[in-house]
Amino acid sequence: MIIHDVEQGTDEWHALRAGRPTSSEFSKLITGTGKVSDGLNDYAKKLATEKYLSQFGKKIVSGWKGGWATDRGIELEPVSRADYEMTYQTPVQEVGFITDDLMRWGSSTDGLVGDDGVVEFKNLIETTFFDAIIYWKRHGKTEPKYKPQCQGELMISERAWCDLVLFNPEYPEPIIERVYPDLEFQATLKTQLAACIVERDRLLKIANGET
Repeated sequence: MIIHDVEQGTDEWHALRAGRPTSSEFSKLITGTGKVSDGLNDYAKKLATEKYLSQFGKKIVSGWKGGWATDRGIELEPVSRADYEMTYQTPVQEVGFITDDLMRWGSSTDGLVGDDGVVEFKNLIETTFFDAIIYWKRHGKTEPKYKPQCQGELMISERAWCDLVLFNPEYPEPIIERVYPDLEFQATLKTQLAACIVERDRLLKIANGET
């Protein structure tokens, strides 16, 4: 793992992410149940576009940028982090961006915990958090949709566990699930990542007139 000392949202951060598969998008390659996703080609095209524009010092500025719920989630992250630190009596090390040693793929993880852990905060609106409670009570775990990101962060960071924290300040307590590496899931993810990079590079060569 390589820790890149950049601030999230800055030009340096965008430059590191440009054209590189990131854990928040891994659901486009593999579903939460471990099946191959049908979003690989579209995601590879997006990454190729980013790398192509980065050659000219540009970045993608169009497309969906989130909304009030996304903004609210970002604003609440310090609150959910402080709540987690108080609950476990341990500091969370904030990092800008991490990559695997070969810098093939990366993650804007929400924090590293000690020498073994990583933490991912999901600051949910009230109705979504209620849905999460119902799923948690029925199944004893969080919804599968979070698995690609958590397993991706574990794979990239090479850490022993990931605490997935679902948080909303209106509820008495967060939902915290400790997730451990699923090597079979990660093997499929790596295969998908490799295929995505091959397709990304193929498109980029065409765009650059190399084929």
